[in-house]
Amino acid sequence: MKLAFSLLMCLAAAAPLLPAQAATKVSTYEQAQASLNDEGYLLFIYGQGWDKRSKELTTALYNSPAIAKAAGGSVMMLVPLPESMDEAQKAEFDKVMGKLQLPHVHSKHSFPAVVLYDKTGRQYSIICGPAMVQPDPERIAFTISRRKAGLVKQLGLMAQADKAQGEERARLLLQACRVDNLERPDRVKDLIKQADPEDKAGCLAALNFHNNPVGDAAKDMPLAELLTEMDKAIANPLHTVQQKQNACAFTIGSIRRRAGAGGSDLIRKYALLMKNLDPDSVLGRSADVVLRDWTQGLQYVRGWSMETLPLANMPTELQGRLPIGPAGTYKLHFKPTGGNKAIITRVALYDGDTLLSEDVRTTEIADNGQDHFYTMTAPAEVKKPRVLITFGNEENNRNTRGQFNITKD
Repeated sequence: MKLAFSLLMCLAAAAPLLPAQAATKVSTYEQAQASLNDEGYLLFIYGQGWDKRSKELTTALYNSPAIAKAAGGSVMMLVPLPESMDEAQKAEFDKVMGKLQLPHVHSKHSFPAVVLYDKTGRQYSIICGPAMVQPDPERIAFTISRRKAGLVKQLGLMAQADKAQGEERARLLLQACRVDNLERPDRVKDLIKQADPEDKAGCLAALNFHNNPVGDAAKDMPLAELLTEMDKAIANPLHTVQQKQNACAFTIGSIRRRAGAGGSDLIRKYALLMKNLDPDSVLGRSADVVLRDWTQGLQYVRGWSMETLPLANMPTELQGRLPIGPAGTYKLHFKPTGGNKAIITRVALYDGDTLLSEDVRTTEIADNGQDHFYTMTAPAEVKKPRVLITFGNEENNRNTRGQFNITKD
């Protein structure tokens, strides 16, 4: 008996696998119902009459064996989309689409597109834009397979959520919203509210988070307090990489508006974080521009200019190679060359992160052209000299600029 069973298992293992369910091609939503199964619909939509290449590209994908294989048991439809429709054309289009809705991206520039719907008719993913400019059938097929696998994962999470309660149910629902390149399940916000009315797990707040956690209150919040809130948002494990990058971008903009080049060091911190989160994303790539244009700060050789003017009463590091090294007393000379009457109120000398000396002034106002000297004392050789300057900013007196010079007594 055991021998017979073993032989049977060997034969079964050697036999070829049964072919996967083949995709069915139909012309209308009504025809699709006869073949509809758990794998849903796969629509290939092209611009009829207003995009000459659209039909050719989309038809080639529709007829691709690789895509047919990736489609599995999905019902496939080739759908022409006129730019504008008269009553007869609209009736024909409605007949084709049935209960299926056009993609959420309503611009004609989003077509041609491959749109994936589940068996209920919910659009759960779309392939459009750059991927469809010169589409490679093999790559599109791979993407379709990934998106369909994503749907299986999403439905699995929803099934788990149906069996859970409270905060655990809310967390599973949030995970279902976070499947890569998939739309959120229908009514998911309501489901999270029902599961966790007080949002103790923070899932609803995470789902609603765009770029800052305090909304319009950010405009009047002191920068230090705002940065504390933004750091919490960026560190929140419930936030996606894109949400964290949005928070970084908001933070960079807030620092720039409030501090100008005086916030160079802070801007550098958040720009690098934004880049490291996802270097190939749009915001990841834009970080290089931020680092190039907004983190130059104060330059020892060039001094202040209108482009590098600090706008906040905060320490700003003097960039460039500083003539500081041997122990002794150094003088920083600042000479205003233009703008309103505001001057430096604090100069601090550091060796790395260690404060060596500071020279603090109480006044913020002085005539342009007047020389100002600040004393820095180095009790021993300074191996990593850093000079941090605080610029006195009285209301509406924020455009004084000038030159620096450092000499040793």
